[in-house]
Amino acid sequence: MDSGLLRNEVDALLDDRPADKVFRVDRSIYTDPNLFELEMERIFESAWQFLCHESQVEKPGDYFWNHIGRQPVMVWRQNDGALKGFINACMHRAAILTPFKQANAKTLTCRFHGWTYGNDGRCLKMRNEESGFAPGKLDRTPFGLQPLARLESYRGFVFGSLNADVPALPEFLGAAARFVDFIADQSAAGMQVLPGSQTYIIHGNWKLQAENATDGYHTGTVHRVFANTMKTREDRDGLTGMMRTEAGRITGDARNGCYDFGGGHMAIWADRAPPETSPLWEAKERLERAHPPGKVKWLLMRGRNLVIFPNLMINDFAATQIRTFRPLAVDRTEVTIYCIAPKDESKAARYARLRKFEDFFMVTGMATSDDVVALEDSQAGNHSRMRPWCEFHRGMHSVVRGPDEDAKLGDFAPETSNTTWDQETVYHSFYRTWRHMLSRKARV
Repeated sequence: MDSGLLRNEVDALLDDRPADKVFRVDRSIYTDPNLFELEMERIFESAWQFLCHESQVEKPGDYFWNHIGRQPVMVWRQNDGALKGFINACMHRAAILTPFKQANAKTLTCRFHGWTYGNDGRCLKMRNEESGFAPGKLDRTPFGLQPLARLESYRGFVFGSLNADVPALPEFLGAAARFVDFIADQSAAGMQVLPGSQTYIIHGNWKLQAENATDGYHTGTVHRVFANTMKTREDRDGLTGMMRTEAGRITGDARNGCYDFGGGHMAIWADRAPPETSPLWEAKERLERAHPPGKVKWLLMRGRNLVIFPNLMINDFAATQIRTFRPLAVDRTEVTIYCIAPKDESKAARYARLRKFEDFFMVTGMATSDDVVALEDSQAGNHSRMRPWCEFHRGMHSVVRGPDEDAKLGDFAPETSNTTWDQETVYHSFYRTWRHMLSRKARV
């Protein structure tokens, strides 16, 4: 596809002048349908994409249907326990094969014309093949499912790519992998995505969702009502321990910061206020025996939001959540959320985790709905062109190259660190990566 965009036109959409303490993006990046088409081709269908967690395809025959860009894909657990990824389309007339988003099947039969496939991708049967092909034994090998170019898993998080030339997954994740470790290492028994999910549509560009996931600046305004409501409920009901809310991080009373990991990956963090509000607090002694003190502090006493470029968020604040945002159009994004938890946590911890997940993260809760309104307002406002820039200058005066003391404590090395989660320097790598991926193949 030729977007009609020249490389210098893509480059001009970022005003990136670190020496002048200036970083801003043209508002058209959220509204231009030509840019959206280019993003689908050169980012979403050319890079690694998160597809599922291994706990969602745990048994032989378990499959999970997702998308890479606009292309339907599936991850299917093999009989020997390995994972394979395929384009989720019949090789005959391209009908979707999976009847459900997630289920178990050793074979799948196309509901259109009855072609059947094994979980290894082989075409096992074609309905009425005797009358449809020349006499003799039919070689069905060419009609097997199209495998994904790459499929890899890191600490249970499964990624796929349509492009065989992507780097190895650990290299792609870089320093951000440490924040994935902070999730995976919460339980020796393993982590599991809990049953159920919620999917909703935001009438806004996908990049707004990525920004919001690492925007601590908005919490004191957008989520103040949530914080006040939770405090009132806790005072009224006398809630203690894991059932309390980390109100301090929303009102700005907790220490916090942000990191740019490079490659478009970024994160914010805040001290838990108080730390025993975490459902993981019950595992404190076990974690202290298993891990060094710096890591335990990051596991137990600090909440984190991590964005893996371009469209995965892993959140570990009130509850622990996987969120994906799938671009549907330049102004429409499908968001799906899952709660993930240690397999061996107590019933009390699981109850607290799920109630916190419902309160804050579900679209029917008291915080996500406020985020949706704010992002849709931003989408509408980005059509204004008399002053065409969105400003991301906050924190350029205080940014630190490399790890700060808190990062050293957690044994990870971001490209930059900053003093509070109000700062916007985390977006710089995100948009530099975005620009690079769009312009590197653009015609010149």
